[in-house]
Amino acid sequence: MAITGIEYNLFRNLREQNSLPQGGDVLELGEANWYGDVDIKQLAQDIYRFAPEDRREALFRTLDEVTQAKRPGMLWEIARVFWQIFLQPRSMTAIDFDGTDKALKLDLNNPVDLQRQFHLVTNLGTVEHVFNVAQAFKTIHDHTLPGGLMMHGLPFTGWLDHGFYNFNPTFYWDLAAANGYVMLLAVYAEVTPLKLVQLRDREHVFEMAKSGQIGANSLIYIVLQRPLEPLPFRIPMQGYYAKAISRKASEAWKNFR
Repeated sequence: MAITGIEYNLFRNLREQNSLPQGGDVLELGEANWYGDVDIKQLAQDIYRFAPEDRREALFRTLDEVTQAKRPGMLWEIARVFWQIFLQPRSMTAIDFDGTDKALKLDLNNPVDLQRQFHLVTNLGTVEHVFNVAQAFKTIHDHTLPGGLMMHGLPFTGWLDHGFYNFNPTFYWDLAAANGYVMLLAVYAEVTPLKLVQLRDREHVFEMAKSGQIGANSLIYIVLQRPLEPLPFRIPMQGYYAKAISRKASEAWKNFR
């Protein structure tokens, strides 16, 4: 997982809206590293805007030292500063075969039980590489505290042979409906050039497709909140076949074949 301009803008905007848990426990599916398409000066400026006053100078010194030292793990070190700025987490846990030594080397195709739950679970460019998608999303559900947040960012169009899967909008909306998740944010995104479009609803994507606004390589980002009632994970039925989508969405299902 990389912190690109997309992730940077999403987390920054959510922080401005006070929509991110502060001082909580965070689980990353895919240990984040800094991508490099955001100027490091922007990160430094945001230390003084978002970090607690008593930690700003220490964070600035850490960022300066990391970028000057240029150690092999520099991109992961910068990512840790990013998390401190926008989340101030009490703890960070990552599952990643290709991350740093701190990451847990666990196979997300199989059931995972960390014996705890988290205020935020991120899946930003990871689950498309996991064959057993249903198990991976159950793992995310099971490790999110009731009322906690799940953030997904996965390929939508293009990304040829990047992973096993691309994910259509119906996946997220049907997942949310089956499990009682509140959809706090849905965003259509492209990395280069940077493009972010907040989606009003699932029908918004059809409007974009009809008007030629869907790019060759795009992603969808979703922020979901788990309900306070600790219900078990439910595998969704596709909304079209469950007759749970709007007439407009049903027509689009037929017209875009």
